[in-house]
Amino acid sequence: MDNFISILRDSNSPKELEDLKVQLFRENVRIKTDKADLEDLRDAIAKEKSELEELKAELEKSRVQFDKEVEEINKSIEGSRKKLENDLIFLNKKQAVLESGFKQLDTDRQRLNREKEEFANFKEKNSQIRRVPTLEYRQGIFFKGITTEKGLKKRYKDLIKVFHPDNVSGDTYTLQNINREYETLLHDLQIKA
Repeated sequence: MDNFISILRDSNSPKELEDLKVQLFRENVRIKTDKADLEDLRDAIAKEKSELEELKAELEKSRVQFDKEVEEINKSIEGSRKKLENDLIFLNKKQAVLESGFKQLDTDRQRLNREKEEFANFKEKNSQIRRVPTLEYRQGIFFKGITTEKGLKKRYKDLIKVFHPDNVSGDTYTLQNINREYETLLHDLQIKA
């Protein structure tokens, strides 16, 4: 500005002054135009900045929502995984129980077959005698080793299933002997109790 004032003082002719005025006017117009352009740019930048801020806020909101959904999915997957592990453990336990049950059934079937054979051998040896003395019942031909009333009743049910006359291997005479021995032993066990 000081330079401009010195030019005005030093100018000698009106033509120079007029040229300077025109130059100043043009410069003033250019500055105002540039200033307006700068204001427009500043407004555009501010608008873009606010749009970017809004977009950033929306993206942050979406990211938070996405993180929540991922966390819920992970929890669901973890819960399903634990449930599957528990189901697998439970299934293995069931399988072990079933295998144990089948082994016990096989053992019981073998024992019953041996007892049936023993009884058939006994029956052949004593075929002339239709009646077995009471002492043999107490010794437990059909109920060997039974010392409790519960065990006696269980063995009785098992023998009835095998020797009932309606079965293929059933026999009325054998069933009568089983019933006599059962009632005698049941009576003896109830007296002891």
